[in-house]
Amino acid sequence: MANLSTAYSPKEFELAIAHEGVVGTAQAGGSNDTNYKLINIDSIEMPSLNPQQVLDVRHGAGRTLKTVDMFLNNNLTVKEISFSGIADSTILPMLVQNITQDASGASSIPASYNPSELKKGDTSSTANIATFSVLLRSPEANNSMLFKGCVLTSLTLNGDISEESGRIKMSGTFKTGMKPIFSSNLNPTARTHFNLNYFTTDYADDASTTDADIVIAGVTSPILKSFSCTIENDVQFMGFDQDGDHQIIARALPEASVTFESVVKYDADTDGLVASFEQQSTGTLANSLTAKTSASGDVPRNIDFSIPKAILTDVSFSEEEAMFLSISQKAVAGTTGDLIAITIEAD
Repeated sequence: MANLSTAYSPKEFELAIAHEGVVGTAQAGGSNDTNYKLINIDSIEMPSLNPQQVLDVRHGAGRTLKTVDMFLNNNLTVKEISFSGIADSTILPMLVQNITQDASGASSIPASYNPSELKKGDTSSTANIATFSVLLRSPEANNSMLFKGCVLTSLTLNGDISEESGRIKMSGTFKTGMKPIFSSNLNPTARTHFNLNYFTTDYADDASTTDADIVIAGVTSPILKSFSCTIENDVQFMGFDQDGDHQIIARALPEASVTFESVVKYDADTDGLVASFEQQSTGTLANSLTAKTSASGDVPRNIDFSIPKAILTDVSFSEEEAMFLSISQKAVAGTTGDLIAITIEAD
């Protein structure tokens, strides 16, 4: 029926994820759809569906596109679901484990990282490291979008003490080479994420929290205004099956990469970074954000970053309330150790 009076707020749309026990098989909802965990998103984004559309005019009478000229198809296409929101103690561990493919408490990408391919139909016994089902829930009943066989290919964590008391935010992108379902009726309701956040101030060191520490480009305890850490672990989809889905998921092609951005106060401790950037050769610099240890029973637990080796890719002035430096770095691997390790304190 045309001219329906129903309208929905953009805030009524939600995004949720669930670990798949079988690669490429949509996760069932479970009791009250509790298998799906809601992401505390800023706003909803339309996924990139990328259907095949060839609309070239073919040879024939007239100079117009004819219906017989068109080629429209959704086989072997890659879908992307992007999001931004607030990092919380329910969702963040799941995302970190998936993009590193490491479900340990100290999820890392080792120097020798060479991940095995995933195949549609494989059993995934370890939660979060293989594929997710991603649900874009619509308030219109039975019309939610469900994407199966998804992997997280990009994750950014950032905090700025001038925004929301330094609350750490996140953004990322899921990709899948499998066709979505447009008629899902899943309706997760457990909103476990509210108020379970992480803060830049967790890295503040004082007499009562001597276990906290900040190291930026080899400088210990600079005055930190903001940081942003981005992990890219892209994927290539290969092969095909009778459903028109890709069969193989290959991670870290062409590479798994980590970049780290920060803004620190310009002073006697940090002014040498300008010369370090211009004069660097094969030397590397360490970066770490070590949060204070949570008191027993505190929720959420804290998150630590360790980038043992990095090179400076840019150092520039940043005019804030005082003069600051904007520092860009790229993580590099040694022959051993990690490219990056992210430790999320266990409950």
